[in-house]
Amino acid sequence: MNVLDDDWLTDDTQDETISKVEPWNVLVVDDEPDIHHVTKLALSNIDFLQRPLNIMSCYSGKEAIALLASRDDIALVLLDVVMETEDAGLTVAREIRETLNNHHTRIILRTGQPGVAPERQVIENYDINDYKAKTELTRDKLYTSVLGTLRSYRDIMLIEHQRAQLDANRRGLIKVVDATTNIFRLQSIQQFAQGVLEQLQSLLFFEQDALYLVVNGGMTALSHEDDVTVMYATGGYSQYCGQKLGQTELSRLQGSIDEAIAKQQSIYASDHFVGFFLSPHGPINLLIIDGPVALSHPDANLIDLFCKNVSIAYENLMLNREIEDTQRSIIYQLSEVIENRSKDTGKHIHRMAEFSYVLALELGLGEEEAQIIRSASPLHDIGKVGIPDLVLNKPGPLNGDERAVMDTHARLGYEMLRESKPRILKMAATIAHEHHEKWDGSGYPRKLKGEEIHIAGRIIALADVYDALAHSRCYKDPWPRDKVLDTIREGTGKHFDPKVVDAFFRCLPKIEEIRQALTDH
Repeated sequence: MNVLDDDWLTDDTQDETISKVEPWNVLVVDDEPDIHHVTKLALSNIDFLQRPLNIMSCYSGKEAIALLASRDDIALVLLDVVMETEDAGLTVAREIRETLNNHHTRIILRTGQPGVAPERQVIENYDINDYKAKTELTRDKLYTSVLGTLRSYRDIMLIEHQRAQLDANRRGLIKVVDATTNIFRLQSIQQFAQGVLEQLQSLLFFEQDALYLVVNGGMTALSHEDDVTVMYATGGYSQYCGQKLGQTELSRLQGSIDEAIAKQQSIYASDHFVGFFLSPHGPINLLIIDGPVALSHPDANLIDLFCKNVSIAYENLMLNREIEDTQRSIIYQLSEVIENRSKDTGKHIHRMAEFSYVLALELGLGEEEAQIIRSASPLHDIGKVGIPDLVLNKPGPLNGDERAVMDTHARLGYEMLRESKPRILKMAATIAHEHHEKWDGSGYPRKLKGEEIHIAGRIIALADVYDALAHSRCYKDPWPRDKVLDTIREGTGKHFDPKVVDAFFRCLPKIEEIRQALTDH
């Protein structure tokens, strides 16, 4: 092969110096050692955009492919055509683009035998950036070609970086939306606080210790009079969950907390983050991440967006909580009226609510569904408002006609509630309708069987019988504990869902604790 012209060596060279600036990696692929030597001499001491060139060497196409497969920071390949085979360089060019799927590295083909690979044919059939005969590549022309090609590499990488940044921002926005969507589903303030911290940590902060604080007090800074409650905490702060904190526990973070409250904005410090949000009708909320915080500007914007969305979610939670508290209050008042009318004036509906909640959780229902069953259960006998007093309050057993009248209360209760829109009242309609159905299909009013009966109806069926047997009624005295439990066991697979019975006995100590706490007086 022809070697390069002597004018490669017209300038003096200096020893290469190691630069702390990231260099442009230029790979020379040629089977002639002299080519590597003169190329390094020609490109020595050249900077492009204040970054030096790092000249690397491979002596075969196979070696070049192996190197390029192992790293993605090669800016330019000066590639010989004829090496171990007459088309080795062409094969390398094709593998770079097609096999390695590398479209950013620039490729300049160099050949000492132009006839082997005609220029026009090569340019048309191979994804390369330039094609030069070695005889025409003087030092100046090589300099011009290399720097021009590096400039195009720089532009391509800049576009790639901008696209990656846009993709990252898009992914960040998706994460924020997903995070706040998950938070919107949470129903209790404790679940909400836990969800916020978990989502915030998953966004950017990972394993640092975290606090969710609710502050009732002044709007300028924390004081000893302020009520500061830890709604949720992780890591070293876990011991404070549900507790109130004083200024002592927060002394190291006091400055940033005061600044966040005074400015009503999030504060980013080198070793902690204080996220601030204030809902229109609620107290101050602070999200504290205690640990190293190194955020880019886009990341900080995402966190601000997250906090704004959290404030909306918090406000919705408070409004929903107020609505549901009002619904529960009305339900309990209405249920008390029903109980008073039937002269069973004890704590029956309160016990039923707690029994059903404990059983629902024991059966694996989610917290939200368990809470709805708990809230709806007091209306299980609402249909009794349509039962005549002579039947409702008759001392002693009912005759056949009276029993038929009494049994209509399940259908009456359902008809009273079935058009309701709130989810608690919808559940109450189902419970009223199905709490006298039996597992074996012998119940009323529709003789539903097994899992045809809603799980809430199956739960309330057992809770209602247990409470009725264990407490006095106008027609009976309370039964002894052992007789009550034996009756429930005997009803397994007949009156009661076996799974509900198993759950009942697993949590019997808790149920009996509730019964003792809500004893009739």
